[in-house]
Amino acid sequence: MFVKICGLKTEESVTAAVEAGADAIGFVFANSSRQVDVTTAKRLRQLIPPRVRVVGVFLDPTLDEVETAITCGLTDIQLHHRTLPLEMFRQFGLPIIEASTDTEADLILLDAPVPGSGETLDWLRLKRPERPFWLAGGLTAGNVKDAIRHVQPDGVDVSSGVETDGEKDIDKIRTFITRAKEETSCTHNQ
Repeated sequence: MFVKICGLKTEESVTAAVEAGADAIGFVFANSSRQVDVTTAKRLRQLIPPRVRVVGVFLDPTLDEVETAITCGLTDIQLHHRTLPLEMFRQFGLPIIEASTDTEADLILLDAPVPGSGETLDWLRLKRPERPFWLAGGLTAGNVKDAIRHVQPDGVDVSSGVETDGEKDIDKIRTFITRAKEETSCTHNQ
């Protein structure tokens, strides 16, 4: 299973996620407790090998915000609550992940209405997209296997589910990755 660990801000958490087998690391550039600036993202990017995707996470960004952030070596752009036309973001030449089922993005992210809130989606009521998609929204090491079995995503994306008291928990990161990867292999590791 393809696993993205999102909202990383420290060398320790990035290193732990990479060593545990994360397929993607998410840097949050939106206003959030998990937000990193471009300088920090550039420093942390140096710890991430080429095999691991580096996703910039944005909440209704301007083109300037994305253009500045991609200088840290992003491999993907993840958009939440976008108001600009999707095509405007194509100029950056990176795959686009969007938290919407009504999108022409390269990959769909099924997530809770408030990203990073830890709110668990109702897996049994989700309409499975016919295109590649990742599942987020309330995932933890305790429920990720069930989520994968019920929804059959191409990947899983976690942030708050690997935290303790609002900070990334190294043991939870390792356990989440191990459990997700035990369940199934990814069919769309783009």
